[in-house]
Amino acid sequence: MKLFPKLLLFIILICFAATIHAQSILEKRMSIDAKNKKVSDVFKMAEKQGGFYFSYNNNIINEDSIVTISINNKSLKFLLESLFGNQFQYQESTNHLIIQPNTSPDYWYVSGYVIDMNTGEPVGYATVFEQQQLIATMTDEHGFFKLPLKEKRSQTSISVSKLSYKDTVLLMSASRQEVIKIPIQPKAYELDSVVISGVEQNWLAGLFISSKQTMNSLNLSNFFTKQPVQFSLTPGLGSHGSMGSQVVNKFSLNLLGGYTAGVKGFELGGLFNIDKGNMGYAQFAGLFNVVGGEIQGVQVAGLYNNGLENMQGCQAAGLANIVMKDVEGVQVAGIYNYSSNVYGFQASGVGSVNTQSCHGMVVGGTFNVARNMNGVQLAGTVNVTLAKTEGLQVAGTTNFSMKEMNGLQLSGILNYTRKLKGVQIGMINIADSSDGYSIGLVNIVIHGYHKLSVSSSEWQQLSIAYKSGNAKLYSMLLGGMQLDRNKKAYSYGYGLGSDRRIGKKGFYINPELTHQYIYNGNDAHQNLLSRLQINLKYKLGKYADIYAGPAFSVLYSKQTTPVEGYQYDFTNGYPSFSMGKYVTGWIGWNIGLDLF
Repeated sequence: MKLFPKLLLFIILICFAATIHAQSILEKRMSIDAKNKKVSDVFKMAEKQGGFYFSYNNNIINEDSIVTISINNKSLKFLLESLFGNQFQYQESTNHLIIQPNTSPDYWYVSGYVIDMNTGEPVGYATVFEQQQLIATMTDEHGFFKLPLKEKRSQTSISVSKLSYKDTVLLMSASRQEVIKIPIQPKAYELDSVVISGVEQNWLAGLFISSKQTMNSLNLSNFFTKQPVQFSLTPGLGSHGSMGSQVVNKFSLNLLGGYTAGVKGFELGGLFNIDKGNMGYAQFAGLFNVVGGEIQGVQVAGLYNNGLENMQGCQAAGLANIVMKDVEGVQVAGIYNYSSNVYGFQASGVGSVNTQSCHGMVVGGTFNVARNMNGVQLAGTVNVTLAKTEGLQVAGTTNFSMKEMNGLQLSGILNYTRKLKGVQIGMINIADSSDGYSIGLVNIVIHGYHKLSVSSSEWQQLSIAYKSGNAKLYSMLLGGMQLDRNKKAYSYGYGLGSDRRIGKKGFYINPELTHQYIYNGNDAHQNLLSRLQINLKYKLGKYADIYAGPAFSVLYSKQTTPVEGYQYDFTNGYPSFSMGKYVTGWIGWNIGLDLF
């Protein structure tokens, strides 16, 4: 298993190297001065300067032929044409240049210069192509081009496209063999508006798209065509050559990787698929898929899927799915999902991020983040909604709804929202304001219900409680003690309560349910007291309330003998009744004062 990451990196590097070299060998610049030298010696000079190797059959090239040639900073293509003319055709594979005989009897060339119509200056790196045969080349820095054509027709339409120039079409005769000049007219544009965008800007796709391919794509931004099938080894090395990025295919097979205009059918890549436009309806890759347009259908990658527009369907990746706009459907990733809006289902091993909204269900092994949530968020650690939550948040430790929560927050430790209109259940619940319910050990409503209560009852002389939440439902942390040194008893516990207004004269019904542990000299006694108090409360002023009422108590205790100096009979003589072997019930009273 340890060899797999190294093997994967090795394959990517091979593919990357193949892509780069496939686009650059014939364009390598070199200077050679050979007088009465063998062809094989000239080849060795070129190989040494260019860092590549020739591959050919000795039967088609006489290595012992004596030649004299002198070039200075010219391309390898210029050198070969100077030596052999149009006898051969050339194919690039990794760092090898394969020389093959030019077997087509109708194979012919259109060559010439592309110049600026206004200045007469040569225009470098313009794309010259024939639309029917899908054959293209690019001018060098001197504006020179040589376009090989497979079919010899009476008339041929040659197109020229260049960023910031108007597209130009020249109709010429096949019998016209002289070097031609094609003037093209500049068009007005602002330099700042020329921005490389789309898949070429993607960090991963950019590793496998050369600068020449990017320029070619920019030049041909207004030309696209459709074909039923395409095959490729790497971007630019396939059945459509350098025009592959402008072709939408129904079936696309990329042995290592491909770079096309899109697919409307099925695409399979051994390592990767890069589509400038839309993808439909199925796309599979060993490593990654990058799509510049809409995704409709199924997209599966061993590591990574990236869509620059919307996705409708299903995405599955070993590491991550990233959709820059909306997702309608399903995203499943081993680590991470990302989208703007999601309408459907997301599941990831670590987390999901939705920069706008989520309508559906999101499951993250560690975290989920969304701006607005309308549905369900489930996370092993934390859920974060930056604005409004409507629905359910469930997290192992923490839920955050930074503006409004209208639903249910359930966590193992902490829930937070600015405005609560639903229910919080957790160890600690915090809200800035609340019209809902907080249920937990500590409930804090910053602009809500805060009271310190001092009370006395039939069983305990002094009890102090902190009440927080809102009037509809507040929590209580309480403790108490007996003041008589000969009948000591200490208690602490938790409770819930509510204030319900009666009329408009300051009266309230105040039910409270508490559960307390009582220590009276021995921990083994397990004295547990539950009480329901129904108080009538009257508001004395802004910061004080007085209350009193009956209380029903249920005591669970295994204590059979008193401990000296500690209280034993908690009924204090009030009539009681048995509710089981260790359970006693009685009715008592409660009176107290709420402050603040």
